[in-house]
Amino acid sequence: MVQKYELTQEGKEYLKKGLPEKQLVEILNKQPMKSLSFDEAKKSIGNFYIGLQWALKNKWIESYGKDLVLIKYPGKIPEQEALEKIERGEEVEQNLVNILLQRKLIRKIVVSEADKLIGKEVTTLTPQLLKSGLWKQVKFKKYDVNIPVPKVYPGKLHPYRQIIEEVREKLIGLGFVEAKGPLVELNFWNADALFMPSDHPARGIHDIFIVKEPKQGKVIDENLWKRVEETHNKGWITGSRGWGNWNFELAKRLILRSQTTAVSARTLSKLKRDDLPYKMFVIDRNFRPDVIDSKHFIEFDQCEGIVVGEELNFKNLLGYLKEIAETFGAERVRFKPSYFPFTEPSVEGIAFIKDLGWTEFGGAGIFRPEVTYPLGIEVPVLAWGLGIGRLAMIKLGISDIRYLYSDNLSWLRNKEMVR
Repeated sequence: MVQKYELTQEGKEYLKKGLPEKQLVEILNKQPMKSLSFDEAKKSIGNFYIGLQWALKNKWIESYGKDLVLIKYPGKIPEQEALEKIERGEEVEQNLVNILLQRKLIRKIVVSEADKLIGKEVTTLTPQLLKSGLWKQVKFKKYDVNIPVPKVYPGKLHPYRQIIEEVREKLIGLGFVEAKGPLVELNFWNADALFMPSDHPARGIHDIFIVKEPKQGKVIDENLWKRVEETHNKGWITGSRGWGNWNFELAKRLILRSQTTAVSARTLSKLKRDDLPYKMFVIDRNFRPDVIDSKHFIEFDQCEGIVVGEELNFKNLLGYLKEIAETFGAERVRFKPSYFPFTEPSVEGIAFIKDLGWTEFGGAGIFRPEVTYPLGIEVPVLAWGLGIGRLAMIKLGISDIRYLYSDNLSWLRNKEMVR
């Protein structure tokens, strides 16, 4: 509701002729001596006594015997201007409003927002119009659907974050348990526990980021480290001949994790026989000093998973990989033999990406006994590490992996929601 003011009949009369005090000072101002007898002034002005009262109060005139004398000609009179503004619908200072209300020259009127629309053209059907019935009395403007309107950019999740959440829900729905691990990792978990030899090229500074300070972490489970050492040196009880050497100091080095398979190794070392069968996954960040291009970035997310249980085989592994790839909308998926130090047999998944052709999206295999036995596991372990970023490229229809980490507002605003 809006509070407004309108002129009374007396106020309208004064708007036309001028306030009595205005009429009085104007008559006096026209006299040669700026004075007039009381009786003559009374004959010339309607509501004379009201004008006299306000002119004396404002000290514009004085009374000398039977004569009225102009002392000060006011020029503009605020109350007169206030009447004119109210008539035009303009705002007036509250002190002037109070004076005009006191003199009964104006009165309050209350106007609802809906009432102001009567007879006017409106563009919105509001609850107030419906409740009051005024929708019958207003004219609705016709809509032109071809008129351009301002774009609205509502808040939404980053497209890549949507995809990660979708994969997470899919894996949890398949019975997988989510795990986490540290980003700053011991070389032991990132490589040694996975039977990667100490002299493997990936241990070099061009394939991992090495922490400058502190350089080394702590050995918590000495028995586990001893088993891994014996496996590397001579194969321990795995039936392998090992690598013939192991660098203990290198295993203690702190690095930025280059693969989430480190989380799988940590998880397996804590499993008990009663926990089987067991399915675990992790979706998290890894770091490698790659040359940045449309397919590679120094930071990337990996979707790591393991399935532990009796009678698991390679066919089961391919089934899991195919189902995950299809979650991203990949219609064509292929597999080819590959090599990884910690799995045998090993496989690479390949999916067709628009503008890129066939692109590898991750490696997988069955963990070798040299990995599982030292960790206390003697049953098959299916394992994979998928480049979730490359799979996301399929889903988002993009050909540059850097868009997954983009802060380009234009792209983020206009990119459709992931379906």
